[in-house]
This record gives sequence, structure tokens and C-alpha cells, in this order.
Amino acid sequence: LRRRLHAVLRRSAFFVVPSAVALASIGHLLAAVIFQWGRFTAPQMVCHVTTGVGQGLGEIDLGPPRGPLTHWPLNWLVIHVVPFPRGAKAAPEMLARVPTMWQQDVGTLRSMIERFGARGPDAAWPASRVFGRISGRSWGTLQYKHLDFHLRQFGV
Repeated sequence: LRRRLHAVLRRSAFFVVPSAVALASIGHLLAAVIFQWGRFTAPQMVCHVTTGVGQGLGEIDLGPPRGPLTHWPLNWLVIHVVPFPRGAKAAPEMLARVPTMWQQDVGTLRSMIERFGARGPDAAWPASRVFGRISGRSWGTLQYKHLDFHLRQFGV
């Protein structure tokens, strides 16, 4: 049980995202890199995950929670247990941000990740548009999984 708990805690954004390793991974992303699967270009992906982190910080309002994943235990299972499925459709609000200048967009994402990680799991967190009211620990796990999912999409 202790090993399983430690593995879950290591995946939380509060332990991984602020680290130099996670930020260096984003630095390895190139604007022209070709995805290994999915439909995003690298600039579109950076904007998409920036929107997710920004919502977690309360800086981007995507509207009130709605949909089947806003209720426990479904939201908890998707965040903590079930892997993100390839080909799943993102909420349209998560796709609204448009790429501008590559370095600026990546810089915005890195800054948001640092602020997100520094906030800690015990801070007040907004409701998620897709997952409803979730804990800070769940926000951290969600952002870790989301970033990891999309970085792997580009082989990073």
C-alpha cells in the first residue's frame, strides 16, 4: 500500500510540475515537431494545456461545470485511475486559445505551471468545467496527467 500511495503522490503536479525536469521537457518541444498521434500541432497543444492550467489557477473562466464527469465518483475515477484515452474530444472551451508567437506561448505555459505548482494542494481551487468541484490534490493529478498525455503525444 505504501508503494502504491507513493507512486500516486509522485504523479501529483505539486511534486512533479514545478521541477526542472518537467519544465525542461516543455523546453524540448519544438514548434515544428510532428505529433505521433492525435490532431494537435505543437502550438495548438501548448495553447490547449495552457487553458487547462489557467482554469486551475482561476485565471481562465471556462464556464460552470457541466456534463457527466462533474460528479463523484466518475470524476475521481477519470482523474486518478483511468488513463486518458487517445482520440477523446476536448471541451470546445479548451480549444479556444489561439497560438501566437511560439516562445511567448511556451513562456506563458511555463509561468503558469510554476504558479500552479507553488500554490499547493491546500489552497482554494476553482471548479473544473469538465470535472466539477475537485480537491487541490485532484487538480494536481489532473494537470500532471493532462500535461504528460500531451507531451507524450509529441514524443517528449
